[in-house]
Amino acid sequence: MLKLIIYLRPVARYLLIAWVLTIIILSSIPNIPTLKIHTAKAEIRLDYLMHFCEYGVLAFMAQLSFTGNELRINYKKFFLITVSLILFAILDEYHQKLIPGRTFSIKDIASNITGILVAIILTLLIFRSIGVRLEKSK
Repeated sequence: MLKLIIYLRPVARYLLIAWVLTIIILSSIPNIPTLKIHTAKAEIRLDYLMHFCEYGVLAFMAQLSFTGNELRINYKKFFLITVSLILFAILDEYHQKLIPGRTFSIKDIASNITGILVAIILTLLIFRSIGVRLEKSK
């Protein structure tokens, strides 16, 4: 994981911009069918999992983009990033309301926000453990 983070660190902002543009482009496509798995007892919608992963990657890229070289981030930046990501998730879902064949869904927003929060917590834990390893190696 450390090697991947070190490899991605110099280009993280470009990857973040590309990912944001990808989300906006995908949200602008009209009439995308909902992916579902049909079982004997229920119907499982995969779009919630896709929203969770999509915004989880976004949160990871944002954290990686705005951390220092020691992979530390101050609480002010952390709060600003988190609020900005949640606001983007809500605005993106509202934007879909304006696209033919797309809808505004509170469940999608919940999936987006859950993905953001889980990814931010995991990223902070990973960065903290990497920071401890880097300090021990010095």
